Amino acid sequence: MSRSSAADQPPGGRPESAPEPNAGTALQALSDRTTAGDDLCALAAALRAQHGEGVAAVLYYGSCLRAGNAGDGIADFYVLVDRYRDAGMGWLRAGLNRLLPPNVFYLETSWQHTTLRAKYAVISVAQFQHGVTGGWWLPYLWGRFAQPSGVLWCREPALEQSIYAWLEHALQYFVSQCAPLLPASFDAEQLWQTGLSCSYRTELRAERSDRILGLFAYWPDYYRAQTQRALSAAGWLDAVKDGQFQVSIPAAPRRRCRWRWRARIAVGKPLALLRLIKSLLTFRGALDYAVWKIERHSGQQVALPGYARRWPLLGGWVVLWQLLRRGSLR
Repeated sequence: MSRSSAADQPPGGRPESAPEPNAGTALQALSDRTTAGDDLCALAAALRAQHGEGVAAVLYYGSCLRAGNAGDGIADFYVLVDRYRDAGMGWLRAGLNRLLPPNVFYLETSWQHTTLRAKYAVISVAQFQHGVTGGWWLPYLWGRFAQPSGVLWCREPALEQSIYAWLEHALQYFVSQCAPLLPASFDAEQLWQTGLSCSYRTELRAERSDRILGLFAYWPDYYRAQTQRALSAAGWLDAVKDGQFQVSIPAAPRRRCRWRWRARIAVGKPLALLRLIKSLLTFRGALDYAVWKIERHSGQQVALPGYARRWPLLGGWVVLWQLLRRGSLR
């Protein structure tokens, strides 16, 4: 399903008298105003062909959603499937996906005499719903999909509406898990910078703080409006003055929130390492892609030895240690 053309008014721009839409409606309007280029639609069609009739939906996010095209690098997608075995996976990959979702794959397809490339995650509809609505303790899904994302293709209109409702839950849950870390007065930018920084620390990520600020700056009206709505829904918002949210959050929830994030960071990094190892079994050129992404996000050059490409499961450990020691990954 191709997205409609961008509207003239900027994301979040509404008459002041209009009621504030809920996050699901606002998110759908946001993605509808972003034109999905024919190259993204071609990649979505290739993903559906790759995994057959078991594909229920294709989601796009990050730079794909912001730019509306595949860009100069590799496009990122989430592919939602009914069952892993029906999506063209063998028993080993299907089992790994159930135990530690999602599996990550790489795809190339020809389009108009060019080669399009995609990195995509495969996850079942049930596990996706559970993860983005707060059923996962770690923020791997709800931390990602609290940020704007869109449905590039969906098999059923009813499922598409459900997905946007789940993404609304992701945003609300994200705010509920981050606001107790902040003082009694803060703005939306502080909340998202703090929350995304905490979320990234549960994984092996290379993003710098200025990149997090850039994510907020792309759609600030959307983030502000939906942060206010989520704080109100949590019952914490007292007032909004000059863009500052005045909140009342008891001390006990604040203490629990701080301990949860410490525990998430301690548990999340080993699981991120396991996911990285698992990706070596499903993602051709996984180390080269990881190095490219680290260089792009951190600004640091990374040399990948030849032996690491020949024996990624062995050489990857050496490269990982070097990246951790240099601070390229945190």
